Amino acid sequence: MRFTRSAPSLRTLGSPSPDDAPWRDLPHVAVEICLENVEGVRISARAGADRAELCDNLAAGGTTPSIGAVEAAIFAAGEEVERRRAIAGPHWAARPDAAPFGLRVMIRPRGGSFVFDSDERRAMIADVRRVAALAREMSDYTRPQKVGGSGGPLPPAVEVGFVVGVLTEEHVIDRGLLRLLVATADGAPVVFNKAIDATRDPVEAYSDLGGLGVSHVLTAGGADTALEGADVLQGLVSTGGPRVIAAGSVRPENAAQVVERAGVREIHMRCSLPGSTPLAPQRTDEAQVRRAVEVAHALPLP
Repeated sequence: MRFTRSAPSLRTLGSPSPDDAPWRDLPHVAVEICLENVEGVRISARAGADRAELCDNLAAGGTTPSIGAVEAAIFAAGEEVERRRAIAGPHWAARPDAAPFGLRVMIRPRGGSFVFDSDERRAMIADVRRVAALAREMSDYTRPQKVGGSGGPLPPAVEVGFVVGVLTEEHVIDRGLLRLLVATADGAPVVFNKAIDATRDPVEAYSDLGGLGVSHVLTAGGADTALEGADVLQGLVSTGGPRVIAAGSVRPENAAQVVERAGVREIHMRCSLPGSTPLAPQRTDEAQVRRAVEVAHALPLP
């Protein structure tokens, strides 16, 4: 792999618009795995998951991973995707599974509330800026590849994005900080996390996010679990705002029920090894990921 300091930005090579990045409009229910190490990213990519949310310290609800972990995760996911494409042959781009692996990086300086002071805000903006710069530097993996002929560019191996959640003391979206984070993301997808479920009115908060550059919203509809909040999730989906990712006690065993009741096209879950305790390091169970992918990809799109 070569590194380049002059790689074009993610904004010029692929805006959040599906017209410019058609691979974001998946032909199946998408599976996103929440994890806290590079091993989990590699396992998720190998097992067929569509995305991974890379965090540190899931025991605290997930915090920002190190820049080294993000770099290693891009390598790991990219290697797995390239291996799959090599097996598929020279016409891999025409296959339904040609989409890049989505790597979503958590940006959260600590656990606890989603209200951040000025020092924490600076740290979050700096983290987004550094990850976006790393993605440009690793452009062989993370940007669309131009090819000859009249066809469009080939999808990248890995699409880097961000996961954020920022609120004010009044439990509403911190619009100012969110705008700064989205602007600093250099055109990469930005997901608003389950901080939305801690707002005073998740439905109102969701409507606010539509005009703030957020591509996806991770939520249980203000409930403890996605199934309990399924009616609210269905209502959010019907508004046509940012893509809704159902999260909250989603498992391979109930994934079909969540999709059917909530009408979502994307689900988010942990697939930790059996016997893992919440405070222990979380390792990803490949068998669970494969079950989740098998279930979700077989479902009809809502």
